[in-house]
Amino acid sequence: MTSPEDMPSQEALDNCIRCGMCLPTCPTYALTGRERSSPRGRISLIRGVAEGNLPVESPVFKQEMSDCLGCLNCVTACPAGVRYGELLEGARAQVARQQPWWARALQRLVFAAFDRPALLSLGTRAMFLYQRSGLAALVSRSGVLRRLPGHLADFHVMMPSVAWRSGRSLIAPETPARGTRRGRVGMLLGCVMDVMFAPENVATVEVLQRQGFDVASPHDQPCCGALHAHSGRLDLARVQARRLIERFEREGVDSIVVNSAGCGNCMKGYGHLLGEDPEWAERARRFSAQVQDVQQFLDGQELDPPLPTSDAPLTYHDACHLAHGQGVRVAPRRLLKRLSPSGYRELADAETCCGSAGTYNLTHFETASLLLDKKVEAIAATGAEVVGVANPGCLLQIRYGLKRAGLPIRAEHPVVLLNDAWKKQESNNPAP
Repeated sequence: MTSPEDMPSQEALDNCIRCGMCLPTCPTYALTGRERSSPRGRISLIRGVAEGNLPVESPVFKQEMSDCLGCLNCVTACPAGVRYGELLEGARAQVARQQPWWARALQRLVFAAFDRPALLSLGTRAMFLYQRSGLAALVSRSGVLRRLPGHLADFHVMMPSVAWRSGRSLIAPETPARGTRRGRVGMLLGCVMDVMFAPENVATVEVLQRQGFDVASPHDQPCCGALHAHSGRLDLARVQARRLIERFEREGVDSIVVNSAGCGNCMKGYGHLLGEDPEWAERARRFSAQVQDVQQFLDGQELDPPLPTSDAPLTYHDACHLAHGQGVRVAPRRLLKRLSPSGYRELADAETCCGSAGTYNLTHFETASLLLDKKVEAIAATGAEVVGVANPGCLLQIRYGLKRAGLPIRAEHPVVLLNDAWKKQESNNPAP
């Protein structure tokens, strides 16, 4: 029995004309060769459930909705404009509703942690002590993880190097502009970004401040709900969306800047997520219209001071939810080419998924590793010393892949590269 909530409309299903243009772009179809593991095949399964010809409890339906990366490469390839991401999230919501009550309660408990910065920060500090005390290195050398089932040893290597302080402890709720004031923007601090990628958040604020923008980063802002939506908990994602909209409505900002591709894609989709809610639909559309990726935002400005240049060899990986979800491809490249006019090298298959896909690299490690190996090979082939990566999951995955391959290549968020260039220029030419 399926719930009418989040079931696809007939129009959304009929948009798929079964032309097959999506097939060669789909990573799981390329690996398996199975029709059911393609976007077209999965839409057929979704149609079967919607029309009552296939039970939502079907093992094939549940497996295919789980096995899909949600990379949205098919969205770019589709000539009919099928909104596959929305169909996938709705299908996952149907699967999630079939879980036993205790599984749903446990999932709710896990997601609740992402909305409690103090709790996340406590966990990160425990990780910091584990790493800095030398215990992590000792565990790695002992080989004990290799004796345990699963991929614990791989996950141990994948673990990010974290700092003691979170972004909220380093970033003020209000950061005034430097130089000539050009406007006021809000910034999403995020959940994972806040505790595991504090330097990236700090760099984002400093770049915006340097470009003449007041930055509002309210510390009581909630998680955006992207992880909830990706996991099929659209009910929880809607709660988070309403809370985030309400919080930033009080800030009176011109734009809301996001440095995480997955979060930005979710926030730009609030109009759809809350589209059936008469009280929130219009507010959600207004909010989504304000959301911009930080690279998209900076590319739309006349940079002052101008961006310093170097000849450092750089390349760029397209995060799926930035390129395919938001259609932001040119802005990051334009910024990196301005940063290193003679050193930028284009990455082959830059828009192909690295295998991160939220938590996909944890739940589908083997498939994710096959995709990661191809990505690392392509990065190495460019001869670049640094690869720009604009999403936290991709950063973790690609850094792990580079480390596993023993390559001396850094993966950095482009905003960090921009900020470092400006800071170096300022240190070499201090103001009088």
